[in-house]
Amino acid sequence: MTVKTGVRTIALDRRICVVREDRIDIRPSPGAVILPLAAMVVSIACFVIIGLTINVLPLAALAVLLIPNVLIFPLAAMGLVYSLIGAHVIVDRSKGSVTFQQGWIGLGLGTRELVPFEKIDHIALEGTTLGEAESPWLAPVDVRVWDIVLVKRNEKRLSIGMVVIPAEPDLAQEGLTRARQAAGAIAALVGKPLRDVADG
Repeated sequence: MTVKTGVRTIALDRRICVVREDRIDIRPSPGAVILPLAAMVVSIACFVIIGLTINVLPLAALAVLLIPNVLIFPLAAMGLVYSLIGAHVIVDRSKGSVTFQQGWIGLGLGTRELVPFEKIDHIALEGTTLGEAESPWLAPVDVRVWDIVLVKRNEKRLSIGMVVIPAEPDLAQEGLTRARQAAGAIAALVGKPLRDVADG
């Protein structure tokens, strides 16, 4: 009898890495649902207003309410579905490949690149400092980026995900730990070496 291991989640920048025994998904973070859900609520409210005031409002006002929502509602619905069940990158042991979704308008529609495991040379973890990020409310903060990169045998490089975090020692170390966990899980699943060239 096979016992399935539990699902692990690792937080990345604007995404989460969902690690299962035979599959890893780089998915939108839970907060990604807010914008498409808000757009859908506004669109539905506009449609309700149109229905209740169709005999009262002038034609120009009805058109202003209707025309943008004809475009916004389906895009918001697709965005909501993608944020709930979509994925940016899928590493699948049963298919023996890494799939990079297109991400058209933030939606995971179609395949941008399909990389069979045998065409992968290694998984790299790279670190850079972006310098100071400025904010009108906070003091400038040095920002550290840990990038998980799939390197193909032909030397083409594809970014899988990042961890972006302030460069303070404790926070940077915590970010590096998360990036190493995600990169290590991906490297183990594809059966390729992990080259940890993160500086620091």
